[in-house]
Amino acid sequence: MSVPQSFLVRVIHGVTMVYGYVSGLAILAATLIIVEQVLVRYVFNAPTIWQVETAVYLLIAATFLGAPYGLKQNAHINIDILVIWLPERVRSRLDIATAFLAFLFCLFLSWRGCVMWWEAFEGGWKSSSLFAVPLVYPYALLPLGMILTSFQYVIRLMDLTGALRAQRQPFKEKMHS
Repeated sequence: MSVPQSFLVRVIHGVTMVYGYVSGLAILAATLIIVEQVLVRYVFNAPTIWQVETAVYLLIAATFLGAPYGLKQNAHINIDILVIWLPERVRSRLDIATAFLAFLFCLFLSWRGCVMWWEAFEGGWKSSSLFAVPLVYPYALLPLGMILTSFQYVIRLMDLTGALRAQRQPFKEKMHS
């Protein structure tokens, strides 16, 4: 069962897809930068300044911007060795409970990420490397990714509760027959 595709849900899914593609490009760019660093450093024996830090920031971007895409595609890791033995209705309720807890965790990370970003913005924080990246840019990745992941969890909770209601319908029909 799927949530009716309201305008807001379509926008959230659209932004999630964009984040997913940006995440993939960030992984590709980080890989190419690391290869370039190896070539420059070990083949040409030249110093490197920006490659490691940039690759780390790109991988952070891939992680936090890719999280909502992974949730939308149901690609997050599920360890269900015990859960698969539970009755379907119990599993459904457990899915709702875990999705709700994950939603709360994402909200907390969003809030703390916004606080951290604001402190970096107000303080003009820069990385301590020679590259001296203004930290407002990498620090923005945490709240951006977690806010969208929170929205994806709301959609997931709507899907899960709708599916649970649909499971109850045949049960109610049998009782009234």
